[in-house]
Amino acid sequence: MEKDILVETRTDKGKYSLGEEVEMSVTVTNLGLNPVELFFASAQHYDFIVSKGDEEVWRWSNGKVFAMVLETLLLEPGEKQTYKETWKLKDKVKPGEYEVIGIITSRPSHKATCAFDINA
Repeated sequence: MEKDILVETRTDKGKYSLGEEVEMSVTVTNLGLNPVELFFASAQHYDFIVSKGDEEVWRWSNGKVFAMVLETLLLEPGEKQTYKETWKLKDKVKPGEYEVIGIITSRPSHKATCAFDINA
C-alpha cells in the first residue's frame, strides 16, 4: 500500500534572489489500483522545512497551532493532493544552495526533497 504513494516536492524556480518569494509545493499521489487512506493525528496535513547544509533555516509550521483531531484523507487511484506555501527571503538569508523538504504529516509520514539556489 505504501509503495503506491508518490510524494514530490517542487519550487517554482531553481534560482532566487534576496527579496523574492520561494513558492513551494508538496504533492502526494496514489499510483496504485486501490484507494489509499492517509491518517492524520491533527489538522496539520503537511509541513515544509528549508535547510542550508545541516542548518534548518525555516519551517512553515513554526509558531502555528493545529487542532488535535483525527482526520483521514482518501486518495482514489490516480488522485493527487497538493499543498502550497510561500517563503519570503529575508535579509538574513545567505546566498548558497538550499533544500526544501515537503512532508505529508500522516501516520506514517511521507516526504520528498527539492534543491534550489539563492543568489546574492
